Amino acid sequence: MTDGYYTLADRVVDPKKHNTAANQFFVRDVEAVIARLQRGGVSVRMRGDITGQENLLSAGAIEIEEDPVVPAGVAEDDDPFATFAEWNSEADDAAYGSL
Repeated sequence: MTDGYYTLADRVVDPKKHNTAANQFFVRDVEAVIARLQRGGVSVRMRGDITGQENLLSAGAIEIEEDPVVPAGVAEDDDPFATFAEWNSEADDAAYGSL
């Protein structure tokens, strides 16, 4: 990211020189970057963890992992098996009311 923006390059402008400044544009929202990568035709500039070198990676070389879907009402930080309704119920209040 450059100053909070992702740097993308569009190969349509000049397929032979996709890494020139004229072909690059900036996107702040990661969801917009993901949508653009899924459409294809662009590369995104990324910095390697080990070398720190920046490279343009094509959309086909990037694997986008989806966050696991958490069922509605599940308190994932406290008890992954308890729903909000379960630990915010009258029975719960009665059980712990005398503490």
